Amino acid sequence: MIVRRQPLPSALVALAAAMVLFGTLYFASLRPGYRHMSNTISELGEIGVPQAHLVAFGFFLPVGLLVWLAIWLAHRHSHRPGQDTSLVLLALSGLGTGYVLAAFFPCDPGGPLFGSWRTMVHNTAGLIDYGGTALGFFLFCRYCARHKMRTQAVTFGIAAALGLLAMVLLGLPSAFPVRGAVQRVAELIQFAGVLFVCHLLSTSAAPNKRLETDGGADAGPRLTGRSIA
Repeated sequence: MIVRRQPLPSALVALAAAMVLFGTLYFASLRPGYRHMSNTISELGEIGVPQAHLVAFGFFLPVGLLVWLAIWLAHRHSHRPGQDTSLVLLALSGLGTGYVLAAFFPCDPGGPLFGSWRTMVHNTAGLIDYGGTALGFFLFCRYCARHKMRTQAVTFGIAAALGLLAMVLLGLPSAFPVRGAVQRVAELIQFAGVLFVCHLLSTSAAPNKRLETDGGADAGPRLTGRSIA
């Protein structure tokens, strides 16, 4: 049996990450006074900005759909699908969910913690995004520990802790002056982690034809020998 990696899921995550990077830089350049240190990515498409529609459906929505597609393909191509891997990928799909919901429910100007019903849905999507991804990293940490992958287990344990810390900081008014920076570090950890999980879990099994051929060749003389005898 030969186990082969399927590169498409991780490539889709990488594409989504690139869209976040360049989309953030581009739309930020259209906003005078926008600061990456303090302003969130959500504020690029907040209610009232001229390019809100383009940010929502040309940036947020495609990113979320790409992440969903990558995770679905990773589950489909998994060599050993089971409850553990399914729960990991389901939790990590929160990253895509956050972006999809952000497209349809933009935040109020300034990205407040409380405000209109759209802002409340938007912030709930953020909890699903950061909380779900942190949970997925924790579950994958346990998965790696059970499979004696100690380095990966430690790495994803740290990623889960950092994800939870980022989620807390993003909800603290005292951290608002640096929440843009906090969010960007969290996004980097999220996309890198999801990419790596997709890379590890996106495998397919194929029979080793060479071994089958060799086995058949070895079996031939033995059968012939018995028939002559």
